[in-house]
Formats: sequence, C-alpha cells, structure tokens
Amino acid sequence: IHENFPDGWNPPRKLSREAMEGLRQLYHLDKTKFTTPMLAEKFKISPEAVRRILKSRWEQPKEKRAKQAEKDRKHMLLNRLRDKLRERKEVEEILQAKRGRTWGVDDKDKLMFE
Repeated sequence: IHENFPDGWNPPRKLSREAMEGLRQLYHLDKTKFTTPMLAEKFKISPEAVRRILKSRWEQPKEKRAKQAEKDRKHMLLNRLRDKLRERKEVEEILQAKRGRTWGVDDKDKLMFE
C-alpha cells in the first residue's frame, strides 16, 4: 500500500457518512452481487476507497448521530414551511392579478367576478 500511495491516502472524491453506511449495507446484503469493483463504479470512487470503507468499523457515537438526525429533521421542516409560504405567496399574487380584471362587455359595465 505504501508503494501505491507514497504521499498517504487522500482520495479525490469523498463520500458522506450516510453514503458509506449505504455502501456497507449493500455489501452485507449480497456480497456476490455487490462486489468491490461494482460498488466502486456505482459510487464513483476507487476500489481502494471501497475496500477501506468496508474494512473500517468506526461508527459515529449515538449522541452525535441523534443530534445530526434532529438537525436534519429541523432542516427538512424548515424547507417544507418555506415551500408552503412561497406557494401561498404565488397564489395570492395570482388572485390579486385576477381581482383587478373586469369581465364586462365594455368599460361602462362594472360587473366583476371573483
């Protein structure tokens, strides 16, 4: 390994912890189907990186994992609320634009529909 990586191991593409966990789960699900070269191709990383991920047994502490999960839940909730607010504003703008129109025969007709 020292001959292949004289400057040390520094992969150009790095995976998130969730992606690494997914890689491990796929491998343990079916080792014959999800081989190291196939996982390397699908995750677009080197086979050496896959080998190191599968070899590693490090896990994030439960407290830190729980904090990250809570942070992710809050982030998703904020995104949903932001999307709803944006949709509500778009609907209000459309309704405002429609309220200003008259649907009568000519300018003298004051009949308006909402």
